[in-house]
Amino acid sequence: MQFSWIDGHLDLAYISQEHSDVRREPREGEERCVSLPALARGGVGIMAATLFVESGVEAATKPWGYRDASDWEGANRAAELQMAYYESLERDGLLRIVRSRGDLADDALPRLVILMEGADPIRDGDDVARWHARGVRMVGLTWALGSRFAGGNQTGGGITAAGRDVIAALDAHHIVHDASHLSDAALDDLVTMTDQPIVASHSNARALLNSSERHIRDEHIREITRRGGVVGLNLYGKFLAVDRPATLEDAIHHIEHIAQVAGCDSVNALGSDLDGGFSPALVPAELRGPQRYHALTDALLARGWTGESCARFASENWLSVWNASLAQTSR
Repeated sequence: MQFSWIDGHLDLAYISQEHSDVRREPREGEERCVSLPALARGGVGIMAATLFVESGVEAATKPWGYRDASDWEGANRAAELQMAYYESLERDGLLRIVRSRGDLADDALPRLVILMEGADPIRDGDDVARWHARGVRMVGLTWALGSRFAGGNQTGGGITAAGRDVIAALDAHHIVHDASHLSDAALDDLVTMTDQPIVASHSNARALLNSSERHIRDEHIREITRRGGVVGLNLYGKFLAVDRPATLEDAIHHIEHIAQVAGCDSVNALGSDLDGGFSPALVPAELRGPQRYHALTDALLARGWTGESCARFASENWLSVWNASLAQTSR
């Protein structure tokens, strides 16, 4: 059985900066598996494409890096560079950036939903409007190392006063909150500061792994479900299994655990994070490339999932989130 796919987390601009342009297939020996041709072969019609920015002395030497959380100019420059890359793909007629429900529904071209992964490129609450106008439709307040707005999964700490203002502005523009990389304290704060949908674009079930704050707690799975959000399956092997190579079966265990905790099949989704700072060799062998996503639904069908439930996992649950948020925003 074939399904249309949405991948809710791909660092396409970062991959093009770190490796080579995703317009092209990987070169021989190149450690990446994501390309626009491979996505097309896999039936991936919609992707959440990130504006990924990283702070730190070493990171600041890279196109995606900036000095520290106080370096708004550097963070903004890095994000603008990646946004310009996506706009160049759109100008070249290779895809469409989703700004409205009409864009999301128009399947004449592959579509990108722009996800800002780490919000330091946003100066303050008033600056959210600028990024919304550029096409940003999802925002994670921080990457792992924390930001001016929230504690990260490696740093701890809650939402700051500046973060509270940005959350209010994101809500006013109906921009979806991404909880992946938030610390536990920051996510606990977020659910008290907004009544809007929350997703975890590329997080797995903490109950199957360890105590790392990078993974989503069962109580947060239930809260995301209550708000009509999704949890996107991350295919990085170290996020699927502990102290051994991960398998396809491990990925299925995460899907089924999340569905069991949620009590429904409306929260499962895919947020592969393929090539997002790790080699394809660290992904289960059956899933090394978007053209292999069907292995997930093949396995779910073999375990008794219905075609309708598999379709919700493959694309429909992400569509539900974005249609709801885009219904309230104009181009």
